[in-house]
Amino acid sequence: MGWQDRRYEDHEESFGGRVRRAMRRIFVEGDDFFSWSVPLFTAWGIQVRIHLFYIVMIAGFMIWPVRRDTWGYAFSAFSMATLFVLVLLHEFGHCIACRRVGGEADRILMWPLGGLASCRPPHNWMADIVTVIGGPLVNLLLIPVFGGALLAAGAGWGAVIYNPFDVKAVWAQPWFNFPAAYWKYLLWSAYQANLALFAFNMLLVMYPMDAGRILQCLLWSRLGYRKSMLIATNVGLVAAIVVGVFALMGNSNILFAIALFCGITCFTQRQRVAMLDDETYDVGSPVTYGYGPRSPDAPARRARSRPDRAFVAAAKKQERERDTQAEEDRILAKIAESGMQSLSRLERKTLEEATRRRRGG
Repeated sequence: MGWQDRRYEDHEESFGGRVRRAMRRIFVEGDDFFSWSVPLFTAWGIQVRIHLFYIVMIAGFMIWPVRRDTWGYAFSAFSMATLFVLVLLHEFGHCIACRRVGGEADRILMWPLGGLASCRPPHNWMADIVTVIGGPLVNLLLIPVFGGALLAAGAGWGAVIYNPFDVKAVWAQPWFNFPAAYWKYLLWSAYQANLALFAFNMLLVMYPMDAGRILQCLLWSRLGYRKSMLIATNVGLVAAIVVGVFALMGNSNILFAIALFCGITCFTQRQRVAMLDDETYDVGSPVTYGYGPRSPDAPARRARSRPDRAFVAAAKKQERERDTQAEEDRILAKIAESGMQSLSRLERKTLEEATRRRRGG
């Protein structure tokens, strides 16, 4: 162990030492998406982390004097906290559903665009669709909970079943007594946020959103994994472009960022799947297939799943081709410098094989 390592070890019990080690892990050693996050808590073996970008966004909101009145500031803070909890429960739904079908789920990342649950269900469409539905199912179950609370508090059905494009009509109802009864407005805003989160995930058919994943799973049952993923990502790319244009027209930065993230995910996933054939994927074996970035400390047994082995094999093939090309270049350089008579028997054989390969023989 070097001096620098001992320095961090000596401060292990101090707060300053922990901060320094965390900063070193994030800014010096961090090479993955999860490294730029800090742990919040662990529940049921699932570690919840929050991304640094999310912390910066929250801090910026708290110090930016956009809303100068106390009520507006408090309501916005309550809305952010409520959405955080709802998204977190949504991601726990994914994890619990994944475990129920025999999969693995060990980490949730909260970041500015929502939540990402690291889930690895068994590699079949039924297990995958159960894992996907687990998230929005939590929000669906919360709808009657919040709705019942509204009715019990004296709100009419007009506050529970309303036109989402005419929210001001709900606020105008006598029950709200705005701005005197703030708690009523906060209760209804929580109900509205949960309803919007459910609708957003189930109506936006854009991979890797839940609706896009459900589409892919349904196609998977009939067409196989590879074809279903190609179709789902193509649909997702078109949806991302449409949503991105809509976000620009509506001046919605968050919606545009979501569209950009989904578009990049669709493109990279499509490129990844296009390398493999159906036989490689349709094997029914477990596969590291997350609803977010792969955990950096995932057990080695996950890397031995059939699709991952195919990627390893493809990488090894490319490496062999590079080595072969490098050897051919070395032999040609030797010929140019010393002539054919300088070649060994093995080098001559290598050159002959390369010539036959180029001629298609």
